[in-house]
Amino acid sequence: MDESTIEAQAMRLANRAYAYRVFHIAFGAEPSSDELRVLASPETVEAFRFLAETAREEGSGEGAQTLTAAADLLASLGAHAEDAAGVASLKASFTRLFLVPGASFVHPWESPYIGKEVMLFQESTLDVRHRYAAYGFAAAEFGHFPEDHVSMMLDFLAHLSSAAFEAFGDGNDEEAGRILADQRAFVAAHLDTWLPAFVEKLCEQDAEGTYARLARALRAFVELDKALMDAWAGACPNPAR
Repeated sequence: MDESTIEAQAMRLANRAYAYRVFHIAFGAEPSSDELRVLASPETVEAFRFLAETAREEGSGEGAQTLTAAADLLASLGAHAEDAAGVASLKASFTRLFLVPGASFVHPWESPYIGKEVMLFQESTLDVRHRYAAYGFAAAEFGHFPEDHVSMMLDFLAHLSSAAFEAFGDGNDEEAGRILADQRAFVAAHLDTWLPAFVEKLCEQDAEGTYARLARALRAFVELDKALMDAWAGACPNPAR
């Protein structure tokens, strides 16, 4: 690859790692003012505008539109960060949707979507645990969330994305390709199976609320990222510099 192509690849790898981290924060806990400031930061908005432009360049007009809308939404959260009532409103939404079982509750973990019964810690959870262990991944949420919680999965994907970016930066394209292949396998086994149903359910319960819009952005981002991972896998397994 020439220097401009290497730089473009590095930018893509860096921004995808950042996006996974943003979604991990958004779906991981009731929002605080500090977290909202991170979500609304210029770095976050710039990353999502970069991803929207990437989607547009790769022919996904719908993905570009959704990610552009996400960038605008994230930028708007800065006002909430400075408004106690705004923070309280988002906390109430998070609690209603993800913490307290009831009419508006949306399961934020994989097991209920793929098992015969709505229950935790099924066979798929053990597979998630095994994949985490293979990379020595230990999330801060261990013991607080089921291991197949969407936020913990996104934290793991952020962890792998950062490792792929570092490997690429060190000139180790083969290692970057191996990590991306493992990420793609994880997404196929543990996000493709339930993320669409999670997003659909959340959109039903939250209508045009913040979390429904973030969920649509997550789905668009994962689809965009799958294209990147598939492209690297097709490069056997690493693009030659």
